[in-house]
Amino acid sequence: MQDRSLRRACLLLCLIPGLVAGACSREAGSPAARSAPDRAPQLADASAPRTAATNGFPRDVLLPDGSTFHAAAPAARIVPASATAVDFVAALVAPERVAGLPEQALEYSRLHDDALWRGHARFRAYLAEPVLMLRPDLVICDPWQARDTQERLREAGVSVLSLDEIETWADARATLLALGEVLGAEERAREVTADLDRRVEALRARGAARGVRLRVMCYSNFGSAGWTAGSRTTVDEMIRLAGMENLVAAAGREGHCQVTFEDLLVFDPDVIVVSQPLKQESGHAGDRGGASERLLLSEASLADLRAVRERRIVSLPAWLFAAGSHELVSGAEALADEVDELLRRLAAEGRR
Repeated sequence: MQDRSLRRACLLLCLIPGLVAGACSREAGSPAARSAPDRAPQLADASAPRTAATNGFPRDVLLPDGSTFHAAAPAARIVPASATAVDFVAALVAPERVAGLPEQALEYSRLHDDALWRGHARFRAYLAEPVLMLRPDLVICDPWQARDTQERLREAGVSVLSLDEIETWADARATLLALGEVLGAEERAREVTADLDRRVEALRARGAARGVRLRVMCYSNFGSAGWTAGSRTTVDEMIRLAGMENLVAAAGREGHCQVTFEDLLVFDPDVIVVSQPLKQESGHAGDRGGASERLLLSEASLADLRAVRERRIVSLPAWLFAAGSHELVSGAEALADEVDELLRRLAAEGRR
């Protein structure tokens, strides 16, 4: 698909459908309903003067897509509206500055096992009502999320920052630095990017030392269709950072695309990457119970695939398999770890 927003929607609906918060409504008794403040939200008045200038605020920040965002003051009640936004915000500010989180972030973001953030108010749907109940002064969302919601938030006097789509480490790096300026966390953003720069260089050195360039592809199938990822995707970037070749991208496929059993047999990858089973019981169906790996191992027509025959299937946690932020570097590290362990096993068996 050529349209970037359609490619991103394809990823979320077909590879990791549990992440789409905007497709469902807030239910009575849901975490959003239980966690929301009891009193009516005190919404910002768009015409009211903002906090006095401090620490370089107000400021206009140049964003990676070339647009400019006006930050009147350091946001004190931030609502990251997607797992990607949560990854970026949680890397830059303390939990006290975050007013609430999308419920899916507890599965698909770096906060999946972080107890410090589990007491935060949560919402299931990216709709104006549950978000406004959190009394945000800044909402950070993805470009594919509902524009109607963004407009309603802006009409209520809330600043809304829509992130540019992340496809590469360079994209994520630029977003980290820009958000650091928006949030008044420039020093922290520089620290985070410097650490990630070192880790990316270590990955490149590690790939060069491996001595073999494995042909890799990702695969998801929850019962209706198979999906994979070509160029211009974070999955492709993870595979390349890990020192391997994404054979789907090498075949000229772009974005998130369907793949048949016949395609799998033609590609015959050295390694297939799948998502680990989801942990949450609620929400849209994702890879629950290891559906993708189970299908690969049980489908008779795929028995001759090298990756199936030699158990060259690597499973990554959902928050890394679906990473849309700088955490794609962590995903590349996890992939490299799993593949290196696989190569050691195969070498021990004399099958490398």
